[in-house]
Amino acid sequence: MTDLLSGFLEALSPRCYVTTGFSARTGLAWLFPGFDGLKLISVERGAFFCSPGEGVPRLELAPGDCIALLRPHNYVLATSADAEAVLASTVPYRREHGLAQYGGDDVITFAGKMMPDPAVAELFFAALPAHFVIPREAGGESIGRLMREIHAEREEERPGGEWAVKRLIDLVMLSVLRFALEHESVVSTGLFRAMRAPGLRRALIGIHDAPERAWTLADLAHEAGMSRSRFAEHFRTAMGVPPLEYLMRWRVRLAVRRLRDTDEPVKAVAAKLGFSSANTFSNAFRRIEGMSPVESREKTRELLSARLGPYAPPDESGF
Repeated sequence: MTDLLSGFLEALSPRCYVTTGFSARTGLAWLFPGFDGLKLISVERGAFFCSPGEGVPRLELAPGDCIALLRPHNYVLATSADAEAVLASTVPYRREHGLAQYGGDDVITFAGKMMPDPAVAELFFAALPAHFVIPREAGGESIGRLMREIHAEREEERPGGEWAVKRLIDLVMLSVLRFALEHESVVSTGLFRAMRAPGLRRALIGIHDAPERAWTLADLAHEAGMSRSRFAEHFRTAMGVPPLEYLMRWRVRLAVRRLRDTDEPVKAVAAKLGFSSANTFSNAFRRIEGMSPVESREKTRELLSARLGPYAPPDESGF
């Protein structure tokens, strides 16, 4: 693997997507509950405002702009800068063409909620800020176009629509992450910073290509083309953890997914991910996850069964 971002996209597997959006008159504002995933809003028409957290000043977005929300914080959407927000669940609306209608068309938005694979998303999304705006000229317009296509496929239910939607969702996720990777002002630390540095990126590719390998600090420094001390310092500065700790955390995240998706014994999972024994694996797993592998298998399967379903009205879906 030479393209680290492609590898992460495969691991994230964003397959669950709920389409929403609204058409509204000016002078309105709604308070929505947070969502534990990635929430995207694209402005189609009018002046749109978003407060990505209660008490956070409203950001103004113009047509073509998008905003990404990545933390489960309550948030405010508005069609004016100063309208008082009310609970969205208390505001009547009607649904037409897949959009919530709020008495006008001064402002039109398309929105989507996606749930990447939680087994690996936590490690990846932790490097991103709680929210960021993607301006029209920097990719927001193209993301909005993809979101409209997803919306149309879901509404029209054409043959092959689900196949198309899955690939469009992948392109939306790719566009959002490319923007974050290409703009240091969005995220300057963590995984994205490391991916911008050729040496660190080569070491990460080694880890992700062969997480089961018995990597040493010297091995990873060699991949990066640095001395051990220089590599260790640069890696920790970028990632916030030492190289071998990152390796351990990535192995555990992969183990979470394998335990959830297969019935392999814990001992077999441990061996396939490079742990010397089931006991070593269980100790590392509990230190990082706060529970045993068996407990994780039960919990993550329960969470998986509760994933998002089809469209739900704004008061249920959190818009």
